[in-house]
Amino acid sequence: MIWPRWDVLDTGLERNSREVARLARAQEEKMVERIQLRLTDYDHTGQWDRTLDAFARMAAALCEALGEPTDRRPGAPAEIHWAGADTTLLLEHTGSSVYLELVTNKRMSLDEELRQLEESEEEGRL
Repeated sequence: MIWPRWDVLDTGLERNSREVARLARAQEEKMVERIQLRLTDYDHTGQWDRTLDAFARMAAALCEALGEPTDRRPGAPAEIHWAGADTTLLLEHTGSSVYLELVTNKRMSLDEELRQLEESEEEGRL
């Protein structure tokens, strides 16, 4: 379920072509880089880890629909990636929830650089 905070319908009416072109460039600069859906919201009172079960079932369903993933990252959080030309579909198990994300490859690259910088800083402190 998605709850949008706002929505805009831009018809382009009542604007001259220069203003429309300027607004189109501004909209491109505001492109969404990540869409994240939380797939689970379980309490932890059960006898088995329902989030892990949901992650495994979703991974199997996505593999059947999309083919083998391009990357698997075990650990906390566990991630499975299906990379495309411009975007990557990411299934993530954080321990308490399962998320499905569609992320631009540019954003993924920037996130990976940030993660590597943080890891090198941690190693430098030890």
